[in-house]
Amino acid sequence: MIFKIFFKPLIWLAIICYGLFIPASSLPKTPFLNIPHFDKLVHFGLFFIFCLLLFVPFKKLKLNHYLYAPTVALFLAAVLEGIQHVVSSSRSSNFYDLIANSAGIAAATIFFLIFISGRKWEKYA
Repeated sequence: MIFKIFFKPLIWLAIICYGLFIPASSLPKTPFLNIPHFDKLVHFGLFFIFCLLLFVPFKKLKLNHYLYAPTVALFLAAVLEGIQHVVSSSRSSNFYDLIANSAGIAAATIFFLIFISGRKWEKYA
């Protein structure tokens, strides 16, 4: 039952882990877009979506989704960033990546509060 409720966030978490833990040699040598610090935008977007995906399961479990979704997302962002260099010898932890992750989580929470909360948002589940 719990796995079914958290299926979408877990799939997204697997995508995040894949991106964080692949060897640096597997990453593109030329940037996808020539935007300074594009990797920080990617971190922001990954955790923005992850946090949004967590709101529905916590709501269904009748937990304080306004607290649990961002807290769990932030905890996992910190843990994943902290162990990134352990899992992949060619990657390292980066404080600024954690800041980008946190900004994505904060933006998702604000976005949820302004645009989704109070609507019939169960259809997004």
